[in-house]
Amino acid sequence: MSIIPFESPEWLGEETDAKTINRKMLATLPDNIDKTEGGFIWDFTMPTALEKAELLQYHLPNALKAMFHMWAEGSWLDYHAKEEGVERRPATYAYGYVTVEGIAGVEIPQDFVFSVPSENGVAAIDYYTLEAATIPESGIIKIPIQAVESGPSSNVANDMITIMKNPLKNITRITNEEAITGGTIAEDDDSLRERIDDVIAGRGESMVGSPADYERWALEVAGVGQAYCIPTYNGKNSVKIVVIDANGQPANEQLLKAVEVYIFGTYEKDPARLAPVGVYDYLVAAPAAIPVNISLDLKLKSGAALEEVKTNIKTALYKYYAALTNERDLTNREEIVLTELRYVKVSAVLENATGVADFKHLRINGGLNNIIFAEDEFPVTGTIEARVYE
Repeated sequence: MSIIPFESPEWLGEETDAKTINRKMLATLPDNIDKTEGGFIWDFTMPTALEKAELLQYHLPNALKAMFHMWAEGSWLDYHAKEEGVERRPATYAYGYVTVEGIAGVEIPQDFVFSVPSENGVAAIDYYTLEAATIPESGIIKIPIQAVESGPSSNVANDMITIMKNPLKNITRITNEEAITGGTIAEDDDSLRERIDDVIAGRGESMVGSPADYERWALEVAGVGQAYCIPTYNGKNSVKIVVIDANGQPANEQLLKAVEVYIFGTYEKDPARLAPVGVYDYLVAAPAAIPVNISLDLKLKSGAALEEVKTNIKTALYKYYAALTNERDLTNREEIVLTELRYVKVSAVLENATGVADFKHLRINGGLNNIIFAEDEFPVTGTIEARVYE
């Protein structure tokens, strides 16, 4: 939403500074008394002038802003949203899986905590298991986990969770084979204000199941950043909703399930269902992962270890992919939405990655070209082949 700049109403006047107010106050007093600055009368009137100036210049304008959702902020904007039946989307928790290897029969209780190790003064990041598990005969098991703290700081790339907060015996290896995603901050004022506008303008009243309806419904779910509807993806009365989280990353299974339940309910005749009757062929999915394989000759900074630098590169690329997604314009339905991963941008990401002194012979998927992605596709870092040179 484009906010019209707030202007104080004319009845507040233009001369609202303390000196002008004090001068007006002194002018109402008899001329045969001392009105000089620092005098007895001046010292009595100036504090009042200061208080009035604060009221006119700060408190009254802010009170007026709080009355309209266009200028309201924070909790005051929440009040406007509530009046329109809209709620601010809360912060969400990162979610994923941890892979644990060890001796068969080892029991891992629910709420057991695995962590990303503390490093360089940065606190460890903790995740708790969502269910109890027992290592099977194969010696390996995947367990669903969720971050202890909400927000994007708990989103991490793969192979980052490697320790237990309270060690168990006979555990030999811990890792997250895939990125942990879905941790987002609470919805910001601009986004909430725009959704209030949609309701006021009547754009939130349609329930016919148009693409805009499905996208609006998806955006009402906490953690969703973008949603794109592909109608009749599998023939008549079918619909596909591609979901990207608020960090610009492919939605994880927890978020996808939340969107599915919110729109389609938990069963066919669920009275809470938003989707029109007759639409039972649906798919709520994250964009398809397209591997981005990196090959380069790498010069390390003094003291940097290769594996650590590769992890830093992976994290930096992860953020770049999110930035790409947030630049997408999904409003023009006459054209296929494409996203371009640019070779020069990847070079810049590598140049600024922690531990990288220099590099050469960069290849992305074996070449020097940019990579194009459709609206239902998303780049994911595959292999990083780095040859160290001095």
